[in-house]
Amino acid sequence: MRKDDVADPPPIAPETAFRRAMIAASPDYFSWDAVAQERYRLALPKDASFRIEQELLKSLFGITASTAEEIDNAIETFDDKHYLLYNSAMLFVHGVGDDLFFLNEYLGEGKTLADFETLGVYDYDDYCFQKEALKDECPERAALPYQGTLQGTWARLQIDGAFSYASLWMASAYVGSAIDEAGLDKIAALIPHRYVRGKDDGKREGGGTLLDIRIEANGQEAQLEELKSRYYRYVSERQRAMADAFDREERKRVYLLDESRGDDPHMNFIFTDKTALEDVRFRHFMADCQKIAEDRRALDSLAEEEKHAAMAFLEENYQDILDNFDPRVVKFRKRRKIVLADGALDGLF
Repeated sequence: MRKDDVADPPPIAPETAFRRAMIAASPDYFSWDAVAQERYRLALPKDASFRIEQELLKSLFGITASTAEEIDNAIETFDDKHYLLYNSAMLFVHGVGDDLFFLNEYLGEGKTLADFETLGVYDYDDYCFQKEALKDECPERAALPYQGTLQGTWARLQIDGAFSYASLWMASAYVGSAIDEAGLDKIAALIPHRYVRGKDDGKREGGGTLLDIRIEANGQEAQLEELKSRYYRYVSERQRAMADAFDREERKRVYLLDESRGDDPHMNFIFTDKTALEDVRFRHFMADCQKIAEDRRALDSLAEEEKHAAMAFLEENYQDILDNFDPRVVKFRKRRKIVLADGALDGLF
């Protein structure tokens, strides 16, 4: 099925489509109390999940699918408009609380959103999981204190009754990401370069596909790598310094930044520190955020200050590399083989 084959969405409300799908999957669902309904939805049996997706495709788009593969193939043809309608209906399946909040992240084996009362409880649980996972491979990161770990965590919810995608950030991570992105643009201007496919790119290995991408920088590959390495350390140090400052201040604030475009409604929720996370309950997400919301001007001001300092750092270090760096001195670095597992990108939308 090609994207052009997907019909424009019919005039049916997402909630209506959800109700039809849920009745098809479990005819008694609407006779249960709210607690039982939520318990069922959050631990949905595989066959019921298939039936719901099958029915939603039929109700919303007139698509008939008989197998899980046919469902996946149909969804892969969607554009933003179709994803928006489909995800709006699916939110009634997976969301909890006043805003049908859904965290589009792995929650741990056998866990659902009902196991975490607040955003803070979830985030600390994730910190402990990451700490354990990193203790051998990256002990210096595992030793970092807990100051909030959100870095663009994906979520979905209703805002004023309308579906929206969302990203959840700590303020330090959000500003760090902004200066990192600005820095990459600056580096590209200082040392023009491009990415090219290596000889092994696309080859099959094990249960996946090799990724072999190389950089061409007109003979300045070593200088480019050195500048990128210095900037990576700079951004990491600045993000850690900002996290320390926010953690000390305990301002308990959140900034709501609407970055919606066309058929892609999107809200960034940017939390100053871990005390803000502790005050936000998943079941009352928007109401709790509104209580601690603050005007974005302070965040914008900080981001501009950090970007200005970052550009100065890059200018200074670029000149230092031109004057003093010896590209013949090669740093030893273990070359890693990257294999993209089959199906690794499935379900991202």
